[in-house]
Amino acid sequence: DGDHVYFVHSYYADNCDDSVIATTEYGNELTAAVAKDNIFGCQFHPEKSGEVGLNILKAFCEME
Repeated sequence: DGDHVYFVHSYYADNCDDSVIATTEYGNELTAAVAKDNIFGCQFHPEKSGEVGLNILKAFCEME
């Protein structure tokens, strides 16, 4: 909550409610990240999101 990440375009995943782990508001609620089993994906660019993005990438790397 309160952190910001970098979205490069207006495309977003839809109809994936059972896998959504993060959303954002941009006119309406958009999917920001999904997860299913051991697969994770994010719509935003963590590598372009400064300190917040580095923390997200670090968390991905530390998952077992």
